[in-house]
Amino acid sequence: MLTHSDYLDLVQQLKHNADAYYNSTTPNISDSEYDKLYQKAKVFEEANPLLIDPSSPTQTVGSPLKENTKQFQHQSRMPSLQNLFSKDDLDAFYKRLLKETETPTIDLSVEPKIDGLAVAIHYKNGKLDVAATRGDGQTGEVITDNIKTIQTLPHTLDKPLTIEVRGEVFMRKSTFTQFESEFANPRNAAAGSLRQLDPEVTRKRQLDIFIYQGLGLESSTHQETIQALKTLGFPTIPTPTVSSDPEQIHDLCQNIESTRYDVDYEIDGAVIKVNQLSLHDQIGFTMKAPKWAMAYKFKAEQGTTQINDIQVQVGRTGILTPVAILEPILLGGAKISRATLHNMDEISRLDIQIGDTVTLERAGDVIPKIRERHQKGTNRKPFKMPSHCPVCGGPIVHHEDDVAHYCTNPNCSAQVKGRLQHFVSRKAMDIDGLGQQIIEQLVDEGLVTSLVDIYHLNTEQLIKLDRMGEKSVSNLVKAINSSKEKPLSKFINALGLPNVGERTAEILAEEFGSFDALANTTIETLIEIDSIGEITATELIDTLQSQSFQKLLTNFKNVGLDPKQDKAEIIESILTGKTCLCTGSLSKPRSEIEAELKARGAKVVSSVSKNLNYLIVGEKAGSKLSKAETINKKDPIITILTEEELEALL
Repeated sequence: MLTHSDYLDLVQQLKHNADAYYNSTTPNISDSEYDKLYQKAKVFEEANPLLIDPSSPTQTVGSPLKENTKQFQHQSRMPSLQNLFSKDDLDAFYKRLLKETETPTIDLSVEPKIDGLAVAIHYKNGKLDVAATRGDGQTGEVITDNIKTIQTLPHTLDKPLTIEVRGEVFMRKSTFTQFESEFANPRNAAAGSLRQLDPEVTRKRQLDIFIYQGLGLESSTHQETIQALKTLGFPTIPTPTVSSDPEQIHDLCQNIESTRYDVDYEIDGAVIKVNQLSLHDQIGFTMKAPKWAMAYKFKAEQGTTQINDIQVQVGRTGILTPVAILEPILLGGAKISRATLHNMDEISRLDIQIGDTVTLERAGDVIPKIRERHQKGTNRKPFKMPSHCPVCGGPIVHHEDDVAHYCTNPNCSAQVKGRLQHFVSRKAMDIDGLGQQIIEQLVDEGLVTSLVDIYHLNTEQLIKLDRMGEKSVSNLVKAINSSKEKPLSKFINALGLPNVGERTAEILAEEFGSFDALANTTIETLIEIDSIGEITATELIDTLQSQSFQKLLTNFKNVGLDPKQDKAEIIESILTGKTCLCTGSLSKPRSEIEAELKARGAKVVSSVSKNLNYLIVGEKAGSKLSKAETINKKDPIITILTEEELEALL
């Protein structure tokens, strides 16, 4: 059973992997591995509802929005789907629907689940007006110019209708073969291409779309909606099959699974929906998903192949990762020739050597995982971690209390490339256009040897790189210059400081207001900050006060990158020094209320405990209110306020 600390670590891991899935060209783990972690978090949350982290991916939809993009407010929520994994799950879903609708049977539609990017497209008087990504379900990013590059999507309808259609943008497998050196899989290729700043780049990626929903059409069932969309000229998902028999519904899902590799697009499951549209509102939604639809996720496909060699990759922090070089195997519709082995402990756990035959697993993407050793090789050879870095030749160190081996040369080109990729990533400096291939060229050509070198690049240098035309170079130069305006928290996160992720970077930015103040702080000051422990503080001080880091900081200032963050002026009030928590549905955004509390000296926390001073409650306050009331029965220490009472107090 997970401890609360383990659960919080798991939430951070899920968020990190979800961000890579939605926003990176290379996801960190396979879909099936993510699903297992997700279910593990759900089990803990179901057993401990009072300890649920509101930022957990189980409680949120989609992904955060990119900065500096035009946003679009969806007219109705664009939810994600909850998952089914077995026949028992399907039966339980069907029984719940019967109970919700109080009917003896219910018609369900079954269709393939396309592995792509969800979008909403609005037509005004028959003309394509605006398109947006799903985003967080309420607000998406405007992608109208890019969506118009999809050749199968009509720009003008035969009828002057004002409607909204929703669909899945994807890249066909046959098209992906042209871009597999740039992206991990077709899904990431589609997501990366659709969110390009330059529509011409998107056009060259040859994206496609299937429409699966139409809002504003005169249809009584989901099946009728799909037929109406086809009549209007939309490319739609294959016509859903409808059944009220749970056994047949399961068979339909299995049939989609058995034929998933016969089509030219990625399918990672089957979507099961209540066919009668009038029942959707009656059945309703959870916080993040419709209760009238589920995604039946397919099992990972397995196969056996031989390990021909084990090589080593070097990451941005110098960690060496062993990678199995496999006898190529066609698995899940993709040819697999490599699989990560993570570290020496994993190799020992699997008890594998070069020459062994292993069981390989792949689920809906091209990130494979070695599950176990299938058979020992006749001439098997044990793998040994090298004593020197295979990239730069620097010495390798390994501490007894650490599973990792490290290259100790900070100038190792592999580490430089990794640091650069992190620095330009969306949650850091968000320099769009500096992808992995461009970074590889910049480092290999000696144009960039340090993070600050990015800001010395010019048009003449960039235009000489492969796949860089004048417009791409112009956009990249603009993105580099505009990144100097990023907030302090983004800059702190971009530097890849030890144990400092996105949230810790925000805390440090709020606390210190400038990087100079942070760089000159003490261990004692850091330890006093909530969520920063002694180990993190010690490692952070060692990095900040090192000669090389101080030089890097000076170089950043010389190119005009020295972000500041004004500390909010604290208004002395009854809340100064008190801990506060908001819960339930409030009349204005929670972030706005929390900002008011902080401005009056309060500390905003995320969970109810005996240390909480004020709980501000809206409608449907739920478990947090219940826990506060339980604590108050023994000792009335938590003041519970409505919004009106809070305003009166202030």
